[in-house]
Amino acid sequence: MKPLKRSYIREILDATNENTISFAGGLPNAKLFPLEQITKATNKVLKKTDALQYSKSIGDINLRKKIAKIYTEKLDFPTNEDEILITTGSQQSFDIISKIFIHKNLFVQKPTYIGALGAFRILNKSMEEFFKIEDLNTKLKPNDSLYLMSDFSNPTSKCMSNKKRAQYVNLLNKKDAYLIEDGAYSLLSFSGKIKKPIASMYKKSFHLGSFSKIVAPGLRVGWIRTSKENIEKLLIAKESLDLHTSTLSQMIINQYLEDNDLFSHIKTIREDYKMKMNYMANCFEKYIPSFEFKRPKGGMFIYGKFQVDSLELAKKSLKRNIAFVPSTVFDLNEEESTHGRFNFTNSSKDEIKRGIKLIAKIISE
Repeated sequence: MKPLKRSYIREILDATNENTISFAGGLPNAKLFPLEQITKATNKVLKKTDALQYSKSIGDINLRKKIAKIYTEKLDFPTNEDEILITTGSQQSFDIISKIFIHKNLFVQKPTYIGALGAFRILNKSMEEFFKIEDLNTKLKPNDSLYLMSDFSNPTSKCMSNKKRAQYVNLLNKKDAYLIEDGAYSLLSFSGKIKKPIASMYKKSFHLGSFSKIVAPGLRVGWIRTSKENIEKLLIAKESLDLHTSTLSQMIINQYLEDNDLFSHIKTIREDYKMKMNYMANCFEKYIPSFEFKRPKGGMFIYGKFQVDSLELAKKSLKRNIAFVPSTVFDLNEEESTHGRFNFTNSSKDEIKRGIKLIAKIISE
């Protein structure tokens, strides 16, 4: 087992200052946080002492009902509140699923979300990466686990076709493995079209969601959608970690959803992010035409290929107060790479332009 290290991205965030232009973290645009509505919701829930009391480990029933309704009406995935477990962000979901269900091999995409890798690695799970679904035909065994991001994945921003989703369903049914499907970006399609999760077509599954990207990450409220039987098992691990997710945060989110149209807010986010993505893409094409990438159709990142080692470029850029993430940190074996991930949601147009022009200058030097 390799020595455990801190998340590269969290280290970058710690190293940045007010002069840094950061394309590194997956930070939402803070200017779009529904601050006024969250303030009103907070004032309402704080009129009751319940908001400051211990609460059930499974989570607030009213919030679970609202999340279940989103699955049923928006994701074409019939769900009731007993199939939802509230977690302290999606990050906690990896931990509790790992402790209860991952006892054999775990397969992750190449590249994959660094936060998931860190959560699985610290529990010393046996991991293997794959690039294509065909790689799993002979490797995946019964009761192994498969971690996927099917919608605007982190870091690549790819979204699986319906055909590809069906292929995964067929594979999982043949292999009888567990599916952990991370839906952090599922609702951030620029077109507004939401694809049916793979988990909706496969029983032995866990679908992860979060309010971090669609409301506010500071509240640290996520969830797991799975069978009632699985949730009863997951509660053992959940209770050992924090007893329950913050009562106050859950009640604030619930009140916000009660008083406001979440999907109207998401529409505003989508429109802003699409505009920012296109602006960053235009800057890449103008100032670093050698950078190879495809414009994503949703999510928060542009992922592409330089003609130089991206880790070295990232180090040089950070010294000049420009931060982005080299692909090597998203790789299980940390292989050298020329690919990099750029977050476009948390920077102004001016910052995007100045940052990419400076990276172009560093490359030319």
